[in-house]
Amino acid sequence: MCADPALSSLDERLAATYREAIKAFGGTSPEDSKAGAAVKADQRAWLAARNACAADAACLRTAYERRLAVLGFRPDPAAPAATDRFVGRYDHRGFMEVSILGLRDGQAAVHLTGAHPGDGRWVCGFEGIGRPDAQGRLVVGAPDSDGNGLIILAKGDGGIQVPEIDVNLAASGNWCGAGGWFVLEYARKR
Repeated sequence: MCADPALSSLDERLAATYREAIKAFGGTSPEDSKAGAAVKADQRAWLAARNACAADAACLRTAYERRLAVLGFRPDPAAPAATDRFVGRYDHRGFMEVSILGLRDGQAAVHLTGAHPGDGRWVCGFEGIGRPDAQGRLVVGAPDSDGNGLIILAKGDGGIQVPEIDVNLAASGNWCGAGGWFVLEYARKR
């Protein structure tokens, strides 16, 4: 790669993009180590696939471009997945954010964070591994009455919603400070 300036540039961009993606996954919930570990394992699997390209510049270029899309919170253009409609970075009025990164195994790493918009008197943080279910929802962690997971819906406008249902209310109550709330609609960041 060092001999090809274009590939070398892609390698540098990928390293920076990977560091930024990893920063998004440092949560405080039951699965905090799982999401970051899943992103790292996904990167190792990608490295093995990239190495299989050997000296084939076209193969390497394609591998890098695909991986840059994924680490940029966009779907892999050559491997459609059920999680694609959820993949992205989302915002609720500048004080709550959700990051969803597609993984090679058809799952997604999910990180939700935010704080009270006025004075930061509460903070929310949740992270986990999401799996699409038969109803078209993204199920993160193990949703239950103890707040160990949540359910995310994709909206027709490209946004997502953490709907007001019992398991999400439990998770919001469990992973936000007093008065905090992440049961909201989120717009895709542009």
